[in-house]
Amino acid sequence: MTRRKQKRPSKNTRSAGRTKQIKTPGANSATTSIRTPSKPTLVEPYHVAVDRQLKSGHQTYEAAEKAALKIKNRFPQLQVSVFDVKEGRHKHIERSKPTSAPNNNCSASRVAVSRRSAAAG
Repeated sequence: MTRRKQKRPSKNTRSAGRTKQIKTPGANSATTSIRTPSKPTLVEPYHVAVDRQLKSGHQTYEAAEKAALKIKNRFPQLQVSVFDVKEGRHKHIERSKPTSAPNNNCSASRVAVSRRSAAAG
């Protein structure tokens, strides 16, 4: 007679590593939760948020705003804000426009020169 091999359950099957979980009611099961999500404590009063995710904490609003402007100017497509922990609010940061130096070749100075020469001639 040929002997048959017995099949063993593979280690890769779903049921191989499962254990049955049984919940037992506690004395005060209504007030105790089984799993409590942990939130990190926010130590600093101001945080830079990129796309609503807190990135860095700062002690002053000015420092947080400076860091947020730096990010916003480098990556204008992102939504950058400063989060105030005490108030629980975000203040959106807009991209700062670079200030241009006065240009001697601007159109206003050319108009003024052309008017002087027309009045003289």
